[in-house]
Amino acid sequence: MTLDAFKTWKCHICKEERPDDKISVVTKPLVINGQTVGDQNIRYCNDRPACIEGAKEFSFFKGKREER
Repeated sequence: MTLDAFKTWKCHICKEERPDDKISVVTKPLVINGQTVGDQNIRYCNDRPACIEGAKEFSFFKGKREER
């Protein structure tokens, strides 16, 4: 029995659905107020230079901070 649910993944950088072997994951710390509170797992296309470079700077929370 094979699991079909994870044959493709969505790249967090280009937003395209790609086959499993074309997606890699980089784990980065989630830092809030100078403290590491968890990890971010960022999926990116491992065969596309723009996605590889984009993953280096990507954060799910970048630009989400409210200015006071």
